[in-house]
Amino acid sequence: MRCAAAPNFNLMGASPGRVAEGKYYMKLKYKEVAEGIYEIETHYLNREKFACCYLIEDGGEAAVIETNTNNAVSHILRTIDNVGLDRKQVKYVIVTHIHLDHAGGSGELMRHLPGARFVVHPRGKRHMINPEKLIASVKQVYGEEKYREYYGEIVPVEKKRVHTAVDGEILRLGGRELLLVETPGHAKHHIVIFDKKTGSLFSGDAFGIGYPRYEPGKPGLIFPSTSPTQFDPEAALETLRKIVELKPARVLRTHTGAIESVAANAQRLQEWIEFSVSIAEKRYGEGYRDDELTGKLTGDIWAKFEKTLKDELNRGLDEEEREFLSIDAELNAQGLAHYVTKLKAEDQ
Repeated sequence: MRCAAAPNFNLMGASPGRVAEGKYYMKLKYKEVAEGIYEIETHYLNREKFACCYLIEDGGEAAVIETNTNNAVSHILRTIDNVGLDRKQVKYVIVTHIHLDHAGGSGELMRHLPGARFVVHPRGKRHMINPEKLIASVKQVYGEEKYREYYGEIVPVEKKRVHTAVDGEILRLGGRELLLVETPGHAKHHIVIFDKKTGSLFSGDAFGIGYPRYEPGKPGLIFPSTSPTQFDPEAALETLRKIVELKPARVLRTHTGAIESVAANAQRLQEWIEFSVSIAEKRYGEGYRDDELTGKLTGDIWAKFEKTLKDELNRGLDEEEREFLSIDAELNAQGLAHYVTKLKAEDQ
């Protein structure tokens, strides 16, 4: 569930109320979701409540968790300004993993935060220092024009400013301790960050996806991200166990926002993962391959979305909502097709 005690988004600090980003004009929106923790709307892919990042401040020091894309940098910087911090007070910029909706704006953001260290999983370090492969893969999928519209020009992070995350390491931020935990399953280069002061855990994609628009009831719609190419169901289930054992008061998701009842939602995510593996193996066993396999799995995921909302909220999806979920349905299907194809090839 979303954090019921959190106030509504503030429309603060826009000068003169709006900021130009390409041809789009977007208001600065952020809200405090726990003591000293601010959720920042990133307007990813020109949508609201699709992805966010976070600012933590304590004792005159601050950390940014997740950077989204270059289009989000102005929102992050102006939130820092609006909560009364100097940009030199930002001690850390931390990304949960290097997928571009989480880390694409890192190099550009670091240019504006001269006192910050950049914290990343060791597997992601080289790609942040030299993002050529990331850029090439995005251009291959979207083309040059869409790459620049969605992501801007991805900037390298200076090697001397990179801090490699260590599993179990504690970063000190003012009076807080931030525990870094290695959490593969969605990606091999994934960590989560646990703020011991408030019991808040920043989960990236390790604790699934759930959009506020689909959570008016309890428990709403929460599902794992099985996107290509490193989905590992056994590791994902172990990651869920690790998160539950930390007993967080809330999980702060990048997609998107605060969720409570952590153990119950972990169970729901486990069921989704088990469903995902089962249906992928079933469709592969029926002879589906390549694009046909992905297409069949996309249909299965849509059916699962519909059934979940019908069972729990007594409604289906309208066309606008289907468009909002289309990226997740397609990416999850692609990841499952890749997973099962690779698995069966290894069995031969």
